[in-house]
Amino acid sequence: MKKSFKPILEGLAVGCVFVSITMLFEIPMIMSLIIGALAALGGYRNSIKMDKEKAAKNRIPDEDN
Repeated sequence: MKKSFKPILEGLAVGCVFVSITMLFEIPMIMSLIIGALAALGGYRNSIKMDKEKAAKNRIPDEDN
C-alpha cells in the first residue's frame, strides 16, 4: 500500500464507523454524515501524525559525545 493512500483509507474507516454508531442512536442522517466527516478528517490527521512519530522514533539519534 502506498504511504499516501494509507491515511486516506484509515480516515475513511474511522468516518464509516462513526456514521454507523450515530445511526444506531437514531440521530438524523445529515448530523450522522457531519459527525462522520469530522471523524474521517480527525482519523486522517491522526494517521499522518502517528506515521511521523513512528519515523522519528526509528531514526538513529546522532551522538554528540
